[in-house]
Amino acid sequence: MMKKKLAVISTACLLILASDPIPSYATPDSPDSSSDVLDQSTEVDTTEDVKAIFDSLYQEGYSLGEEDGYAEKKFEQFDQTTGLDKSSEEFTWFMMGYTVGYKKGQQQKEEELKTEQENEMAAGEEEGYQQGVLDYKHATIQSEIDPFPSKSSDWNKGYVQGYKKAISLMDFSVKAKKEGYDQGLENDSMSVPSMYDDEDVTRQAFTEGFETAQTEVLKQQKKQFEKQGYVQGYHDLSLEVPAEAEGELQTAFEQGYEKGQKQKQKDVKADGYDSAFTYQTYRAPKSLQDKPELEKWYKAGFYSNKDVKPLRQKAYKDGWKLGKEMSVPKKYKQNKAGVAMYKKYFEQGQKKQDKTVSHILLGSGIVLTLVALITLWRLRRRKNEETTLDS
Repeated sequence: MMKKKLAVISTACLLILASDPIPSYATPDSPDSSSDVLDQSTEVDTTEDVKAIFDSLYQEGYSLGEEDGYAEKKFEQFDQTTGLDKSSEEFTWFMMGYTVGYKKGQQQKEEELKTEQENEMAAGEEEGYQQGVLDYKHATIQSEIDPFPSKSSDWNKGYVQGYKKAISLMDFSVKAKKEGYDQGLENDSMSVPSMYDDEDVTRQAFTEGFETAQTEVLKQQKKQFEKQGYVQGYHDLSLEVPAEAEGELQTAFEQGYEKGQKQKQKDVKADGYDSAFTYQTYRAPKSLQDKPELEKWYKAGFYSNKDVKPLRQKAYKDGWKLGKEMSVPKKYKQNKAGVAMYKKYFEQGQKKQDKTVSHILLGSGIVLTLVALITLWRLRRRKNEETTLDS
């Protein structure tokens, strides 16, 4: 078969060499060329007929050439009869189409292979990149990357490139995040350097660093303004928000102010509660006489103390009991006013105890004296009676 193809090809070449130069109308761009170019065996009457024959032969050769070019096998579609039914001129047109078609088929095959290689590399690079990011985050970076036997060489090549790219970008993104953080501590507006703006990963890292710093700065500022508001509210001053406190900072200041006022009210009420241990009747402190709102809470605290009477009674009874040591109930040990009141009434109980004992002892002494006198009188009477009887 191969020998026959070589014979056909040789014959074709001889016919081409023996033919006249290709006329101008033999090309696709020359539809108006003269018709006086056909071999004597080819009879045509018009230029249109010549062009039609040319187009047919050219297309026939082009189709065969395209198939052979795609397969990368020249003259694969030829056999021993190819060209025998054509004049040298016609065979020339046929071979022109075949040559162009062959190159077109080759080009198509090369493009398909190139696309396939690019797709394989892209798929490998994507997977390598994702794995590189994961390994970086988990601190398991591979210094040597083993190939995947089930994948193509192009895929493996792309995988290595993607993996290395990920590691490089992650290293760079760490630096970007640090610089973004530093910028966020110093400035309110973000400006991403061009070196980090070209890649989504580094740009995002820089942005995250900046936003983290801004969040920390805002948190610290809110804390400071809340503290200022608390002090202002605790000292019962009118609400005056600083001019620089805007948005969330203003909210923080106002929240601090409200907390300060509530704590002040709580403390004043506690003071009123404690004062009930000291004073049996309500009296407003001079410091609150021009502050009716706080004086109201102080008064409420005073009258809310229902522990005064029970504690006073217990202290007095404890002091009155013989041998009883002073012991403030656990509930009041942290309350100075309560402790002071307990001690006061405990001591009163002790004094009452001493007085009662003295009375008892005094009373006992009088009775004993009367008994002794009566006994002595009885003894003397009996003795006199006995003397009389003896006489």
